[in-house]
Amino acid sequence: MTDLTLYTNHISRFSLMDTNVRPLIIAFLGSLLLIISSCSSIKRNEKQLAQGNYDTVVNSISEKLKNNPNHKDKKQLIPLLEKAYKLAVKEDMRQLKSLQAEPNGVNSSNIYWIYVGLDQRQDIVRPLTEVMPINAEFIDYTVVLRKSKNTYARYLFNQAQGLLSINTQEKAREAHKLLLQIKKLTPEFNGLEKALALAHDKGTQHFGVKIKYEAGAVLPAPLLKELQWYRPENLDEFWKAYHFGPWNGRIDQSVQLNINALSFGPDELVHETITREKSIEDGWEYATDRYGNNVLDSLGQPIKVPIIKIVRATLMRSHQHKEAVMQAKIWTQNHRLGTKAGPFPLNELLVFDNYYARFEGEREALLPEDLEMINNRPLPFPNDAQMTSDLGHQIKSAFTRWLKRLE
Repeated sequence: MTDLTLYTNHISRFSLMDTNVRPLIIAFLGSLLLIISSCSSIKRNEKQLAQGNYDTVVNSISEKLKNNPNHKDKKQLIPLLEKAYKLAVKEDMRQLKSLQAEPNGVNSSNIYWIYVGLDQRQDIVRPLTEVMPINAEFIDYTVVLRKSKNTYARYLFNQAQGLLSINTQEKAREAHKLLLQIKKLTPEFNGLEKALALAHDKGTQHFGVKIKYEAGAVLPAPLLKELQWYRPENLDEFWKAYHFGPWNGRIDQSVQLNINALSFGPDELVHETITREKSIEDGWEYATDRYGNNVLDSLGQPIKVPIIKIVRATLMRSHQHKEAVMQAKIWTQNHRLGTKAGPFPLNELLVFDNYYARFEGEREALLPEDLEMINNRPLPFPNDAQMTSDLGHQIKSAFTRWLKRLE
């Protein structure tokens, strides 16, 4: 038997052994990883417990046992859960004792939320006690929760009332936030809805809007009527209210749009004649030398060259043009501060443009925009009444955008 044969047999036996042993090695490594992971999880919870993060441990272990009541580490996890639960309750009770020793409004918030935490922690652990032996004490916090919630809500309500008594929009909005907290806690709180309405009204900026037509502004009757009944939709915001026409309530800021000029340009029609010239390909021919012989390429084939043709056309272009301008000014007055501002110009331009054309000559000489114009036709010029109506819509849209920017 040669050395080569011995080596080959050795390799074959090793390969066979490797095939038989590989599944065992994989299983062993998998088990090892599970053991390491399990130990890591327990160590991690022990570390959290030592650092005083009791609820982190309670939530973590409860989730594990909830998802897998027969968890292989249950014997180690349950004592950790019991200890973390007991220490968390003990720490909450210590804080409650300290806070209740000095009763005040600020502490009422902390007291309520500690009781909420105690009750929620019980809800997490209680279901587990029905399926496994967990030693945990449960207390009915219903009464103290209701009492501490009412105390906290009363504190928030008193704070809101104090802010409303200052009688500024900023403080009213702060009060509204506090009242919304009460609504989340106890929607049926006595006097809450009335206080919310009052806080919203005091915190809202009320704008009175007027449109005035100054002397010299010639406006058609339809536009006057349209602007007089100007009532844009979706203008109000939570802290902004806009009032048009007579308003008996409070106005914090007045806004007046003064339309002082409306002018129309003449009907303009301009004609011009333009010459177009372009070089285009018009077939091909064989290249020849000066003796009339075909010129050949490197493969011995005749070379083709394009035939260039000059095309020309005369374009008769017409341009219709008319403009209309509406000029306005905006004035504001802050009644709370007693200040005025303005004028702020608000001018709108309306332009009518129409191009059309005809041509003589070869169509291929025309530019793309020329081709568009030759498909157009002359249009009737818009009359002043039509342009006035369009300008009215433009000025209303621009004024609405301007109003939305007010603070």
